[in-house]
Amino acid sequence: MIKILFVCSGNTGRSPMAEFVMKKLAADAGLDGKIFVASAASKPTDGGDLHEGIAAKLRKEGIPFTKHTARQISAEDYSQYEKIVCTDSGNVEQVKEICGGDPDKKVNLLLEFAGEKNDIPWDKNGFAKTFDDILRGCKALLKNVK
Repeated sequence: MIKILFVCSGNTGRSPMAEFVMKKLAADAGLDGKIFVASAASKPTDGGDLHEGIAAKLRKEGIPFTKHTARQISAEDYSQYEKIVCTDSGNVEQVKEICGGDPDKKVNLLLEFAGEKNDIPWDKNGFAKTFDDILRGCKALLKNVK
């Protein structure tokens, strides 16, 4: 089983969106039970819920999601996941600091899998750009792990 952890700053928006998009893509590809997906924050969090704007966008796009409670990544997560996929370059640096570096080269930006070095924006205007970037990155990541 391949284990993927998506990371954003607070784990209430971009990383859970990526988690639920990737779960849907994996299920649609018949990879249930072969890919485990979760998400976490790169900064301390108070355990907030999924952002309502993100939930609305997921519903609009037909992406199923479950109750979500934010949590921060821990150093132990580094050994538990094959891929730690961040939504922006600041998250990459924070994850490396928390995990004591990246000796196994597990930490990447999501859009790197799509051949880009861009951060995924927090697009409050309906989250269209956020969703499109996450979908593109997750499709490329799925090809990478197949």
